[in-house]
Amino acid sequence: MSSESNLHKTVDFLQEFVDEALLDLQVSTLSEDDFESLVRDKRSVLNWLSKFGHFLSEDSFHMGFRLEKGSEIDGAVLGVYATKRGDLHIFLIESFVRDLPEHPLNGRLTTLVIIAVTFFLTQYPDSKAVYIIEPDEGLISHYQKFGFKLLRDENVMFATSDALQLIQLSLLTELLSNQ
Repeated sequence: MSSESNLHKTVDFLQEFVDEALLDLQVSTLSEDDFESLVRDKRSVLNWLSKFGHFLSEDSFHMGFRLEKGSEIDGAVLGVYATKRGDLHIFLIESFVRDLPEHPLNGRLTTLVIIAVTFFLTQYPDSKAVYIIEPDEGLISHYQKFGFKLLRDENVMFATSDALQLIQLSLLTELLSNQ
């Protein structure tokens, strides 16, 4: 299966999950217009423009989250699946609603990304791990709650596919029991 078709399948899966959880969010792959809006978004603190080449990769993993009836992207993720190694490298993950506690994406972006990433990786029998490249120092402890470990002497976090599957089961149970 190509990365692109797997990405679309993953977005469909995650949208079904979001609908079932009644989160009032729309999940989609990012278009070039979406990516440009991320680059220009004043709420963003990450350098989306520097990762445009990864967005263009045929193995790009990217999605945006917005309110069901909204037009602005409220959260996004960008990575690349290294098909030969079976690893997904996440370069950017950013919530634009950190300061809006009533927003349905607030506090849930990482959880939804983990659910999507885990589903995406299960479509490839040789998938091994996910790396978060240059994680924000303030989010390292947050990512550790999701099974990621900081690699020694590197600014990279790592989680195996198996570890993420266990975390996902816990997350799904927690999210659905809160509804």
